[in-house]
Amino acid sequence: MSNKFGRSYRIVIDPLDGGEPIIVTMPLTVRFNVQRSILDSFNTLDIDIYNLGKSARDRIFQDRFNISGRTIRFEGGYDTLSLMFDGTISEASSAREGVDIVTKISAYSGKFDMNETQTFTTIDGGNTVGDVIEFLIGQFPTLTRGAVGDFSDVLQRPTVLNGNTYDLIRKYSDNQVFVDNNRVYVLKRYETTENQVFVINAQTGLLETPRRDDAYLTTSTLFEPRIDIGQRVELESGVLPIYNGQYKVVGINHEGVISEAVGGNCRTMLQLFVGNNRFEVVNG
Repeated sequence: MSNKFGRSYRIVIDPLDGGEPIIVTMPLTVRFNVQRSILDSFNTLDIDIYNLGKSARDRIFQDRFNISGRTIRFEGGYDTLSLMFDGTISEASSAREGVDIVTKISAYSGKFDMNETQTFTTIDGGNTVGDVIEFLIGQFPTLTRGAVGDFSDVLQRPTVLNGNTYDLIRKYSDNQVFVDNNRVYVLKRYETTENQVFVINAQTGLLETPRRDDAYLTTSTLFEPRIDIGQRVELESGVLPIYNGQYKVVGINHEGVISEAVGGNCRTMLQLFVGNNRFEVVNG
């Protein structure tokens, strides 16, 4: 099995109070749950930080009724760290639990831009659907472009764009849009990102036999933050080789504890699109 010992993490929080960002890392204990999906929902982070200093706790505090725009980045891994979540804090508070003071943070990725950004304009005829999508992505104040696939159909007439910007992207992409780590991706079902093909087998940490539900496979591995939404993976199951092949990652759930003081499991649950094992790579 690959070397998956010595888990580590790094949290960077910008309280937007004029001071330096707060950086949290080992040896503080964290318990976390990261949900990322290609489906039409917000990606979320729930994380508990144990025994953070009072000054940092006070700066992080966030009432859920107060929209402040404070940001959080969460990286994890082993010898090197990978970005697991990049988003905005929705709520943060601290309380004593036994001998520990636990700071609980909830965050989401892209929610404000997706809900609030509006577009009212007309695009000239002769542009492609891809041109319209690129224009719409540029209207978001904080979200940036991730990757856009092949949307080359030409619009013969002027196109009127009125309404919620994210809804307009859904309309012109046939609902093939998602936000991951504050970046907008518009990919067709058989299009994947340019990331490397990651092999999932017993040697790299496969924990259970894959389970199929309609067009999707679900499986879990030892904590693996290097895998991203939209990329391809190569599944190698010794128990059910019928499922071996390449798949598109459409859902990721990282969950567990990283600590030098207490034991705790960490695992990554993956949802994979079955497709036909033939994918087109989109280069940005």
